[in-house]
Amino acid sequence: PPIFQNSDNIHDLDAVVALNNIYDLLQLHRRAVGMMEEMEVEQLKSSSDLHYQHLTNSRLKDQLELSKKENMRLHERERQLETNLKSLQNCLKDTKEEVQRLQGIIASRATQYNHDIKRREREHNRVKERLNQLLIAKKENKQGMEVLNYVGRSDGRRCLWKTGKTESRHEGDMYKTLLNEFDNRQRELMVENIELKKVLQQMKREMVGVLNSKEMSQKKEKQSNDIDQSTLQTNSDEDELLKGHPEMSCDHAREKLTNSIRQQWRKLKHHVERLDSQASMVQDGDSEEVISKQLHEEEMERLKLEIQQCKEFIQTQQQLLQQQLNTPCDEETAAVLNDSYMLEEKERLKEEWKVFEEQRKNFEMERRNFTEAAIRLGHEVLKRKSCCMLSKLGVHEKIYSYTYHKIYEI
Repeated sequence: PPIFQNSDNIHDLDAVVALNNIYDLLQLHRRAVGMMEEMEVEQLKSSSDLHYQHLTNSRLKDQLELSKKENMRLHERERQLETNLKSLQNCLKDTKEEVQRLQGIIASRATQYNHDIKRREREHNRVKERLNQLLIAKKENKQGMEVLNYVGRSDGRRCLWKTGKTESRHEGDMYKTLLNEFDNRQRELMVENIELKKVLQQMKREMVGVLNSKEMSQKKEKQSNDIDQSTLQTNSDEDELLKGHPEMSCDHAREKLTNSIRQQWRKLKHHVERLDSQASMVQDGDSEEVISKQLHEEEMERLKLEIQQCKEFIQTQQQLLQQQLNTPCDEETAAVLNDSYMLEEKERLKEEWKVFEEQRKNFEMERRNFTEAAIRLGHEVLKRKSCCMLSKLGVHEKIYSYTYHKIYEI
């Protein structure tokens, strides 16, 4: 409404209208001042939010660097474990070559033993011929007293006259008896050799069956030392017995040797069965720890894929953050968007970090279990091979020494 009123071309001031207009102006000024204060508060709030987002961004970058370093450390650890595995495989290959070399040595010793037996047979034949020649020469050059009035035989028959025919017949009987004794001893030696070969084959079959039935657990060093000492002591006792009594009979020596071999085999078999039972008891606790090589490789591939996915996810997050920081926008929308995005990314990074830590712990545990299982398997294979080779060498040496003493007795 107009402030001035026109009455007869005279301008008069309307006080009510003027006061109302002044009051409206004051209200408008107050509202403008309040809006200015609210805008200043919002501006301060947005600036503080922006500063907080910058701080969280820097902290997340630091965490990303730490995760990269941890990933590099895990790769280095994996490389070291792979080198250790390769070294263990090389050691296993060397042990296999050593076993093959020992088997070749055993085969060469067996051939040498056969050649020695043939050579001794030839020497025995030469000694026999020499003995025959000496006996013939002794008969021809015999000088001594002849007994007169020889006592008759027990059957009451008269003795025959001592002529060349009777002497030749007596010599033939003597040669026959010598040949029969030699043949009997040769047969006994052959029978004994066959029995020892049968015992050796049976021991080999039982050893292979026992060793291939189950994987033996980790052997205690004290028990293996006790077994080795007992076997060495029994071997030394047998060697002393064979060397100290070369004049004992063939049957008695054969029984002694076979009984000692069987006793040693029973001790070894009981020891292997006891270790097998211990391995079966321990296997229940260690079954979860031991993993095969194929499962280990599959787990490695799975972990590598997950690590690659994490890397790609982190790179995409970095690109999105960089794009958000580089895109121009007004402060309020930028603050709201950054706040929502950063909260989501923070929660997601926390979850990914937890999953990564769990996977790293599982990977370390599986790596440790695999290396322990590989080392334990290598030790068990070496001990098995060494026990087999020692038992084979001990049996062959016993057979060789025993046959040598028997030939010496003959």
